[in-house]
This record gives sequence, C-alpha cells and structure tokens, in this order.
Amino acid sequence: MTFRDEFVAALEAEIEALQDRLAALEEVMGMRIEVPFILQLTRHEAQLFGFLLKRDLITKEQGMTVLYGDRAGGEEVEIKIIDVFVCKIRKKLKRFGIEIETVWGQGYRMSAASKAIVEDLLQKDLAA
Repeated sequence: MTFRDEFVAALEAEIEALQDRLAALEEVMGMRIEVPFILQLTRHEAQLFGFLLKRDLITKEQGMTVLYGDRAGGEEVEIKIIDVFVCKIRKKLKRFGIEIETVWGQGYRMSAASKAIVEDLLQKDLAA
C-alpha cells in the first residue's frame, strides 16, 4: 500500500467517524426524529418539528440552521420560510391537539401538554 493509499484510507475512516458523530448529534438535537406517518409531515417539517420537541424555544435563525445549515452556497432562502413551515405544521397537528405557540419577537415553542401528546403518539407508533 502506498503512502497515498494509506492517506486516502485514513481520510475515509475519519469522514465516516465524523458522519456517525454528526448523525448522533442531530438525533440528540431532534433533527432525526422518526415522526409518526399519521402526522403527514414532510422531511423539512419533521426536522423543524423534532427540533421544537427538544427545545423550550426556537428562534427563526435556529430553524434556518436546522433546515439549511448544510447548504454550501446555492440559492438564498428567506427567513420567512420558517413561518411558512410552522403554519403548515400547525395545520397538520391541529387535529391531534398539538399546538405550536408564537413567542412574539423571540420564536416558537411547544407547551408541555403538546409535547406529551407527541410523546404518546411516538410510543403508540413504536408499539405498532
């Protein structure tokens, strides 16, 4: 094995380790939540929803980082898109009694009661 081959193998191993670490961190942050199918959330909606579950409050800036932080260049996304996603999520969750509150000038949050409903849904989904 040449020095180049060893170097490439070492880099590939490091990349794999970093990807595993990133996946673990995203799971802790709520970005990799397995949302019950019944909620009918899209991938971006599920990411934002999972982040809301893990936090007391999220700002629009945090929401942008969750959804678009991995973009390297590309087209610009307006921060207003977070409001759009929250509106869509609210509409889909309303029938389950799950509410996302607006904290004016700060961001969004879910009450403990809403989080409890979600946890119950997640447990039922895992049991099925």
